[in-house]
Amino acid sequence: MEAAGCADERFVASVEQNRSALYSVREVAALLGVHPETIRRLIHDGRVAAVRVGRVLRIESYEVDRFLARQRVKPLRLAD
Repeated sequence: MEAAGCADERFVASVEQNRSALYSVREVAALLGVHPETIRRLIHDGRVAAVRVGRVLRIESYEVDRFLARQRVKPLRLAD
């Protein structure tokens, strides 16, 4: 049994190193100042990646960053 415990510890350590914070739909909606249904729609449309944990959706923090990066608007240059 000692070997199985060691493998479990390595797996947990690997998950902890690669883990990104997980946010609920409501948390992301509050962060972005939109309605939770807007976030659900973005997930359904494939514009924001999410994972299902049990019956709830969770969004990794880097997915929020990626979405925001794609939404950046280039400033307009005024004609001189």
